[in-house]
Amino acid sequence: MIQRETRSETAHGEDHIVGHWVTVKDAANTRMITGWLIKKFIDPQATFSFMPKETDPDTIKNGTPFHFPGGEFSTHDGKITYQRFIEKYQLIEKNPPALAEVVRIYHGSNQAWRTAIDKPEISIKDALPPDAPTESGGLLLALVGIRLAEKDDNERLRKAYVIFDALYDGIMARTAAAAKAKVPA
Repeated sequence: MIQRETRSETAHGEDHIVGHWVTVKDAANTRMITGWLIKKFIDPQATFSFMPKETDPDTIKNGTPFHFPGGEFSTHDGKITYQRFIEKYQLIEKNPPALAEVVRIYHGSNQAWRTAIDKPEISIKDALPPDAPTESGGLLLALVGIRLAEKDDNERLRKAYVIFDALYDGIMARTAAAAKAKVPA
């Protein structure tokens, strides 16, 4: 049986949770970003499995459940699953500002998720809220594409990691280039 929260020290001396994470089958946008947050910032060795939405999270003994109704890491009280992880693990405070920017971009795409999935005749641009960052449209389209084209949940997460890593790395690189451009020679 896998421990829920085994701790391990990384090569950089950082303490991370190592374990198995269990979420709802048919991984969609919130589970994609949450999986990325777990793998990138909380548990680089994470493995995932998927169960029916009706599963009582208290019955899951082989891992840490997330996105199950009624669980600690679920959408309730005005917070979405990924926001619960950000809050519990203080991810914004402990990481470069690029993470906050990724979350801001994701939040804009998340607000249009149902429309983009259920009403494909509506353009991505028109589905987004007016205050969404420009990049939210591209992220939304990529995540919708993963969801519609890929049936395997682990593969959905893997493909989403590539998208979120590229977004994060792009923001980090642009931030570094902007800082360098401001430094007098």
